[in-house]
Amino acid sequence: MKYYILFGPPGAGKGTQAGAIAKKYNLLHVSTGELLRSEIAAGTELGKQAKDLIAAGNLVPDSVVEGMIESTFNNNRTKAGFLLDGFPRTIGQAKDLDEMLARRGEKVNAVISIMISDETVHARITHRATIEGRADDANPETINNRIATYHKQTEPLIEFYRNAGKYYEVDGESGDINVVRRRMLTVFRGIDKRFVDRQTVIDNDLLDRVQQLAQESPRLRMNYDLRNTEEDQSQRMINVMLPGTMTAIHKHNLSSETVMLLRGKMDTVFYNDNGVEKERIHMGGDTGVLGVNIPKGQWHTFEVEELAIIFMAQDGPWSPLSKENMLK
Repeated sequence: MKYYILFGPPGAGKGTQAGAIAKKYNLLHVSTGELLRSEIAAGTELGKQAKDLIAAGNLVPDSVVEGMIESTFNNNRTKAGFLLDGFPRTIGQAKDLDEMLARRGEKVNAVISIMISDETVHARITHRATIEGRADDANPETINNRIATYHKQTEPLIEFYRNAGKYYEVDGESGDINVVRRRMLTVFRGIDKRFVDRQTVIDNDLLDRVQQLAQESPRLRMNYDLRNTEEDQSQRMINVMLPGTMTAIHKHNLSSETVMLLRGKMDTVFYNDNGVEKERIHMGGDTGVLGVNIPKGQWHTFEVEELAIIFMAQDGPWSPLSKENMLK
C-alpha cells in the first residue's frame, strides 16, 4: 500500500490534479475537508464527535481527524494506496501519521508540492471567486491571510519531508492544466523508478543495514521491499525482527506464505481456530530448518529468540490485516 501527500497553496490546482493522479495509479484521493463532511453526514461515531465540536465553536482535534483517516485506510483495501490532501498540516500531525503507518508496517512514500507564487495565488483566487460569485473570497485581506497561513503551516513540513528524502516539487506556475499534469506524472514515474536501482544482491551488508534500521525503530522490526517496480503486485521482502517485537496470530486467506530464515533463530507457531497451539517449528541454530511454507488460511505467528531476519513471499498486493484475519 502506498501513501502520498499533496501540498500546494490555494489556487494551485491540487483538487484538479489529484483526481487524475488518483485515477491513473488506483489511489484514493483523501481530502480532509470532504472526509470530515462525509463522516458527519454518515453519522459515524467520529462524525458525531466532530459535529458536536464544530457546533460548540471548537476546532476538531488532531485525534478525531487522524481517527477518520485511519478508518479510511482500513476500509479501502482495494486501492493501491492513498493520496492525502489537507493532511498533515503540522509537524505534530506528520509525526502522528508516521506512527500510524509504522503500526501498519508502512510509511509515507513521497510528498509532492505544486508550486505557484503568491501573486499567482492572488490572481487565481480572485478569478475563481468572481466566477463562483463568492465576493468575500476575493477580499485582498482574506487572500493574504490564507497565503500567510499556508506558509506558516507548510514550510516547516517541507523541511521535515525534505530531510527525510521524500519531498518533490512540481512547477504549477507555467502552462495549462495538462502541462502541469504531465509534470506531475513525470514526478510519479521518477518515484517509481527508485525501485529499479535497488540492490539486487542480498548479502551481509544489506542485512546489516536493514538490521540497523530495525534497531532504531520503536517497533523493533523493519521491512525491505525487494520488488523492482510499484506495478509489481506481489509481496517479496526482507523482514528484520528483534526480540520484543509483537506479531499477532493471523492468517492469509488468499495466498500461502513462504518464509526463509536468513539470519538468527525463531519459531513459527501454528494454531487451530480456538487459539490452541498445534505445531511449533524451530528454525535456525542447529535445527537444520531454513524455511517453512505456511498454507493459506492457517493461523500462525513468529516468536523471536534473539534476532530473526527472514525473506517472505506471498501472492497479491499487501493489505492490512482485517479483524477477521487476526486471532483474539
